Amino acid sequence: MKFLLIFIFAFNFIFDFSSARTSESLKVEIEDGKIIGGWMTSLSGKIIRAFMGIPYAAPPIGDLRFKAPQKVKPWGNVSLLAQKEPPMCTQINTFNDMYSETVYGQEDCLYLNVYTPEITKKITKKLPVLVWIHSGAWLVGHAGYTDYSPEYLLEHDIILVTGNYRLGALGFLSTEDEYSPGNYGFKDQLEILRWVKKNIEKFGGDANSVTLAGESAGAAAVNYHMFSPKSRGLFHRAISQSGHLFNPWADPAHKGKAKENAIRLAEKLHCSKSGISTKSLIECLRKISAEEITRVLRDLPVWDNDPLIAFQPVIENFDSNEEPFISELKYEKLSLDIPWIVGITSEEGLMKSASFFNNAEKLKELEENWKKILPVTFYYDHLPENEVDEINQKIYNFYFKESSFSNNKENLTNMWSEGWFGGFFDNLSYRFKSNDRENTFVYLFTHKGAASFSEYFLGEKEEFYGTCHVDEIFHLFPIQKYFPDYMSAMPTQEDRKITEIITKLWANFVTFGNPTPNYSEESKFPIWKPATKFPLDFMKIGNENGASEILLEMKKDLYPERANFWIELRKKYGLHLWAFDLNGRDEL
Repeated sequence: MKFLLIFIFAFNFIFDFSSARTSESLKVEIEDGKIIGGWMTSLSGKIIRAFMGIPYAAPPIGDLRFKAPQKVKPWGNVSLLAQKEPPMCTQINTFNDMYSETVYGQEDCLYLNVYTPEITKKITKKLPVLVWIHSGAWLVGHAGYTDYSPEYLLEHDIILVTGNYRLGALGFLSTEDEYSPGNYGFKDQLEILRWVKKNIEKFGGDANSVTLAGESAGAAAVNYHMFSPKSRGLFHRAISQSGHLFNPWADPAHKGKAKENAIRLAEKLHCSKSGISTKSLIECLRKISAEEITRVLRDLPVWDNDPLIAFQPVIENFDSNEEPFISELKYEKLSLDIPWIVGITSEEGLMKSASFFNNAEKLKELEENWKKILPVTFYYDHLPENEVDEINQKIYNFYFKESSFSNNKENLTNMWSEGWFGGFFDNLSYRFKSNDRENTFVYLFTHKGAASFSEYFLGEKEEFYGTCHVDEIFHLFPIQKYFPDYMSAMPTQEDRKITEIITKLWANFVTFGNPTPNYSEESKFPIWKPATKFPLDFMKIGNENGASEILLEMKKDLYPERANFWIELRKKYGLHLWAFDLNGRDEL
């Protein structure tokens, strides 16, 4: 009996201790079961509750490959330990290593993360929510904290949600029929938004105050959700950084192109032969490993890594058992009534041109073959040959005139800046025609920081060419802390100031729908005037060529000549589908 009492006492002590050591604020019960989170700290040391690796959909494997996400199986009373970074989705990096055979991640990857401030008496109301869609050309990327840690944004009283979605062929392959409708990556993102709607209040969040944000392909995805009726009511504000649905790589595939690419991939995997049905093709691809399907993506580019996105979104205007994400192409049905921050960096095109500056042989190849390269890189190679020739000459004359690619590196960068990212201006043009509310906030990010993504895009490590595509992300998320390539680039005092500014602007917008609400605390910031027409009112964020002490300034008329050139070019030749009828070139 004595030993029994000792055992019971010891058992009760251990049970009480184990119950007590887990903070109550880290225990949350959502629709699918109980979860236990962990904690981390913000830049200044504020406590952050971190719930990582929460499954939001069933693993898209086996028969669920090439299908919309399915409901996750509840785990009931067994507490899910949500304290580890989730696995990334299957991917191969063709950005800076075209010849790599290394495939990362796994197919069972549909997990999300929720980061919230510590629950204290100070926080007396539901917190606004920022849902972040990661970048990576719908080909690579990860929502884990090593890519998108909350340390900067959670200096402010908001909730951050990040999530994985399927990539490459596994996320966007379409046979343009019921057997593989496509847009699975977007449908995964939609499921994340639905999850937030159902569960975020359990974390202290406000399901009626959600901002959807992203950069590059993540930003273009935000635009698609602004368009899709399936996403209506699931978010209330939007932020699009360096990515827009009018950019050529973000355009939906021309009719027949998606199916053509699906067959092309299937042929390389011995899943296609003459006369095979799309049903049999997809059944065959479901038996191939995710790694093999993903590895084939490196064989699809025509030149260098272009076209960068082989599997584009599709308009699902065909019979299918799945609910379509987008089934029509009318721009005026876009959700234009929500507040929107939208902007670009000053040298976006370094994403492509930086590698030429650091590789004389590659630059020479461009000089000798530009008439074949430009139509591929800017997605107009589907046009008749005479029109391709006309566009080639117009682009060359506009940027280079009597010079050459190698003698005008600034314009080489500008060409890719506008050619890949200038759809931003078309987007605004249509928005202004459709909406007269003052809720569009435009920015230009110009900061030259200690580190630049031009290095990632194969530029010189110790030389900065400008403010590259993705460079503003250094100031929203602590990438330098987790990416070994950037650990030798210590943030400067000015970098830290930009981080303080941009996170405050973004947090204000997430909270109020306005980056500079007119109250006393914000008097140190210039008021960010909304853009309502051309010439554009815009906020310049960052220094000027590394010299100016002014880090935040309202300006007017953003790149008018360069913007107009591409707007007119796209209109004349129908270079994107959003502004033109599928059956012709009449403006909608």
